[in-house]
Amino acid sequence: MIKGLFFDISGVLLDGPNLIAGADKAIELVKQKNLPIRLLTNTSQQTCDTLLGQLNNARLGVTKDEIYTAPLAAKDYIQTHDLRPYCLIHPNLVPEFAALDQNNPNAVVIGDAADDFNYQTLNKAFRLCIEGAPLIAIGHNKYFKKSGEFFLDAGPFVEAIEYACDIKAIITGKPSLDFFNQVLLSVELKADEVALIGDDVYGDIYGAQSAGMDSRLVRTGKYREGDENKVSPTAIVVDDVLQAVEDLIA
Repeated sequence: MIKGLFFDISGVLLDGPNLIAGADKAIELVKQKNLPIRLLTNTSQQTCDTLLGQLNNARLGVTKDEIYTAPLAAKDYIQTHDLRPYCLIHPNLVPEFAALDQNNPNAVVIGDAADDFNYQTLNKAFRLCIEGAPLIAIGHNKYFKKSGEFFLDAGPFVEAIEYACDIKAIITGKPSLDFFNQVLLSVELKADEVALIGDDVYGDIYGAQSAGMDSRLVRTGKYREGDENKVSPTAIVVDDVLQAVEDLIA
């Protein structure tokens, strides 16, 4: 029996700042049943406060403590391990890391840096990592979709550094098992009591399956025909988040 629900944000609840049809009704239905929810995102172009503002503008009625972001998980990892990061991140995310000591870096953090991905910045990350600095990745997504267009995400750039340095990144967002376990602890539920609804067959569905959770793959967002066959067992596909919620808790 499902006792809690996790939602991806981009492509499931929102398209950019805009509400995806039925998302408000889906959240309302879950809250009517008094089930705990968490909104999980690998987005590395927005702070948690910016995301909360967009969600509130869309009248989804969620709170800050219901949002778990990969950037905040990365920041927690850096602070816990007393690291000084070189941050190759999106300009919008700079305030989230501003309080950290970034002098003489001994670690690399990579998120979706957008136009700040260039030879100079990637080569600096490479030089640090080849000398032993850990590579911390804010998620491992290949691409995302916004306003009908596809965009490269951080994953391909993370893999470039991994390949060049023969290392493996520490992933602080989906599909990391540690990330999902951290969120499960926050709702005090077991994995088989929670389902995740997402549009990314790898970051969302594969991650949920690996953690032992049920899941639904929506046809909104970045979904492409046949994505459901890229994981085993085959993902259960529904039209949108409202159908997913009705399927899981009706």
